[in-house]
Amino acid sequence: MENQPAPASPAQKEIPFRSLHEDQWAQVPRGIPDLWLSVGAWVPLGTLLFYLIRFAPQPLVFGSWAPVLLTYSFFIGVIVLLGGAGRHAAWIGLAAAIWFDALLEPTGTEQQVLQAAMGYFGLLAIAGLIGQLRFASLLNSWRRQAQERVKVPVEALQPLRYTQLLPPWMWGLTSAIVAWPLLKAGWQFFTGADMDFAAIDAELYYELGVGLGVTALVQLVGLFKWLESRSVPLMALEIPVAPDIGPLGFIGLGNALPAAQLQPVQCSCAAAEANSKAEDFKYPGWILASEQCAVHGIRAVNELAPEQFLKIAREPWVYGANAAALQSSATGRMVIAGLYGWGAKPVRLGVRGFFSGGLQTGAQLLPATAREPLRRADRSIRWLDPQGNALLPEAADAGSDRVIDRLNLASVGLRGHAVRVAGQRVRFEDSVARVPAARDAARS
Repeated sequence: MENQPAPASPAQKEIPFRSLHEDQWAQVPRGIPDLWLSVGAWVPLGTLLFYLIRFAPQPLVFGSWAPVLLTYSFFIGVIVLLGGAGRHAAWIGLAAAIWFDALLEPTGTEQQVLQAAMGYFGLLAIAGLIGQLRFASLLNSWRRQAQERVKVPVEALQPLRYTQLLPPWMWGLTSAIVAWPLLKAGWQFFTGADMDFAAIDAELYYELGVGLGVTALVQLVGLFKWLESRSVPLMALEIPVAPDIGPLGFIGLGNALPAAQLQPVQCSCAAAEANSKAEDFKYPGWILASEQCAVHGIRAVNELAPEQFLKIAREPWVYGANAAALQSSATGRMVIAGLYGWGAKPVRLGVRGFFSGGLQTGAQLLPATAREPLRRADRSIRWLDPQGNALLPEAADAGSDRVIDRLNLASVGLRGHAVRVAGQRVRFEDSVARVPAARDAARS
C-alpha cells in the first residue's frame, strides 16, 4: 500500500507580537473625530459654493462647466464623496477651493474669501494627517517593543487589497456612473447615430467625463488609504476589550455560533432554514442558532440545571437577540492584526499568548473600525447577527411571562442576572427585575 501524502498545512506568516496593558491601550493619542473632519469640510465647502454663486460681488459663473454640473453623474459623484471620503474630505475641499480660484481669478473680497477657505481646508487636512501620523508612530513603537513573534495562518490575516480599503458601494456607484453613459452612447451609436460619433448627444460625453473624474477622485482617496495602511508593518496586538478606552469599538454576534465548533450529529442549527443562504452572511463562518435545536434551542437551554447553565452563561448565543443587553467583561482580551491608524479595520486572530493576564473573550466579539469616538466613555458594543442586522431585544412582559428562574452571574464575571422564561430566549438584566409574587410562585 502506497504511502498517502500528508495534507498540506496552511501557509503561515510570522509577525511580531505585542501585549498591551489597559494604560498602554489608553495612550492612543486623541484625534479629531471622523465625523467632525467630514462635516467640518463639507459644510464650509457648501457654504463657500453658495456664497460664490449667490452673494459674491464677482459671482462664480461656470460657463462651459455648467452642463457638467447638471448631469446625474455629478450628483451621484457628490453623494459618493460625501459618504465615502471620510477623514480625507478636507483634501477635496482644498482642491475645490483651488479650482474655484482658478475659475474666477478673483480680486477684492472674493480673493480674500477664497484664500481664507484654502487656508482653512489646508489646516484641517494637515490636522487630520498629524492625527494619523501620531497614531502610526505609536503603533510603530509598539512593534519595535514586540515581545516575540507568532505564526499566524495567512488566510486568517485577510489582508486588505487596494479595492477593499473603500466600501464596496463606492466602487459600485463610481462604476455605474462610468458604465451608464457608455452603454447609452453605445446604444445611440448603433441605433440613432448611424455609427457616427459626432451624432451622439453631447450630454453623454459630459456624463462620461464627470464619471471618469469622480472615479479618479475615488482612486485618490483609495490611494491615500493604501499609503496609510502601509505606514505600519503587520503585527499582532493583544488588547484589552474595554469599550471606554482605546480607538476600537467592538461588534458582537449575538445569536450565532462559529460553524467550525458545531457537531452536526447533535446540533441541527446548520440545517435550519435561517442558514439556507449562509453565503449571504456579512460575517461568514457563523451559523444562526436555531430555536428548535436539541443543543442550542430555547427548550434545551431552559431545561439545563442552574450549574449547567452557568457553564454557558457567558456565550451570547444563549440570549439570542437579548444579547444586545450583555456587557463586556472587564478582564477580556483579544489579539488583532492590521491596525495601522484611524480608519483601519483590523481582524481578530486566534493566537493564544496572554503575557499580561486576562481571559480570552468569546469568539463572538470582533473588532470594529478604528475611529475617534465623540463620547468614548459612552461607547458600547454593537450587537449584530451574521447578516449584519442590528439585534433588538425582546420586550419583557411581566404580566404574561412565566419566569423559570433568575441566576446571579457574578460567579462568571458578569454584573447582572440571567432570567430564564418559558418559550423565550434568556434575558439578561443588569439588576434584579421586579416580577409579581404570583408569577414567582408559578415558576417551574
